Amino acid sequence: MGVKVKNGKKYELVAPDGGWGYMIGVGVIINLITISTFLASFGMIFKDLFIELNMDSTSITFLNGVSALSAALAGMIVNPLLKLLSLRQLGLVAATIFNLGIFGNVFVNSKLTFFLCLGVLQSVGNGLIYNISCTVLNNYFVKRRLLAVSFTQTIIGAIALFSPQFVKWTLETFGLRGTLLIISAVSLQNIVGMALMQPVEWHMKKVEVSEDNENETKSLLASEEKGFKGKEDLKPVNKSELENGIKKSIEKFSVENTKNEEYHGRKNFISNFIDVSLFKTFLLSNAAVGVALSLFSEYLFIFMLPQALYALGWNEGNIAWALTLNAMTDLGTRAFFIFMSSWLLNVGSHEIYVVGLVLALITKLGMLWSDDMLVMTVFITMMGIPRCTIMMLLPVVVADSVDQDKFSSAMGIVLLLFGFFNLSVGPSIGAIRDLTNSYSTAFYILSSCFGIVIMFWTIELIYKKNKHKRIPKEEPIKA
Repeated sequence: MGVKVKNGKKYELVAPDGGWGYMIGVGVIINLITISTFLASFGMIFKDLFIELNMDSTSITFLNGVSALSAALAGMIVNPLLKLLSLRQLGLVAATIFNLGIFGNVFVNSKLTFFLCLGVLQSVGNGLIYNISCTVLNNYFVKRRLLAVSFTQTIIGAIALFSPQFVKWTLETFGLRGTLLIISAVSLQNIVGMALMQPVEWHMKKVEVSEDNENETKSLLASEEKGFKGKEDLKPVNKSELENGIKKSIEKFSVENTKNEEYHGRKNFISNFIDVSLFKTFLLSNAAVGVALSLFSEYLFIFMLPQALYALGWNEGNIAWALTLNAMTDLGTRAFFIFMSSWLLNVGSHEIYVVGLVLALITKLGMLWSDDMLVMTVFITMMGIPRCTIMMLLPVVVADSVDQDKFSSAMGIVLLLFGFFNLSVGPSIGAIRDLTNSYSTAFYILSSCFGIVIMFWTIELIYKKNKHKRIPKEEPIKA
């Protein structure tokens, strides 16, 4: 963050890794609870509304695609919006949009209003809230980032543990509209969460710069100056030649500036919304495409799972119990990340993510290869482990792949890819399910997505490891 001098000592401003960061953690917990707690119970909540509006699997997956794209586009514009609004102002705008959408769901009576409230308003607020929350937590915690992410996600997982049983009770007691009204009341708390958001610049920690670092910098500068010997290197310059050269340079600059002014104007406008440099280095990496495809597959699997279990003859109690067990293993995995954060930091977030993808593939295939309710429940329970890894480590994987000042833009790219997969691949999978009348076919396609990502990401990790081994060590320079 730059070096500053005070009382003859040099200081560097760094992320606090604590302090107000703990209040930021509280705010992030509140925000993410409101947007993710009822995710696993989505099929239970809207089951009757899907029937009432006559929505088949194609319509439902298309709604999911519109929602994901709206969230993705919202996540993409967080960075430019932060140049116009303060962090807290943008957060409160996001919370307002989200709550308008979720409150509007209470009065939905047509596909159009359902798509508008859930697919657009709620999802735009969701994308803004998620990106803002991840960005501010990433800014406040650098050395203890994995611990901070694990702790906040564990609290969220603990709350989500009671979500399926809570939804089952509210549906039986208050019905669909009453349940949506209660969820809307819970979601209003993200206004409090956003009120806690403050720019990290307000709470930066001063760390004294050691003399060793300063001497190292001076030695580097001295080595660069060795080629310059002094006045003998300078040659006299003719005054008239110098003046003519200056005039020609000015004329040339004026012509080029006139030609390129419109081009640079367009380029600057686009760069406010899209970090072009990330498209060259980050867009096609596994940390972008692989994470987005995995997230899409996991979300759509969770989205369709309750409907698939209803089709197999499971009742609401069986489904709620299976989802509760899934949430328990999810919570246990989050707690594991807290206690083992130091060790896992040495392993690497990308390696851990790939292990999570392998577990996701194994548990999903295990569920699909069995017809026994008990065996299926065991595999659904185990799915909480990879689900936690895929969703919780997303911001950590992205943060480890880009510079800190590009994190918000990188998250926007991941969300945009996630929206693209939902809008393009999602409805196709829904149509296949309707044509074959089989959820298993759709689930096999989603499982194959995990297999593809595992293959390419493993190749990338092996290549980087071997490349690192081939780099020769630098020999010490002899005096």
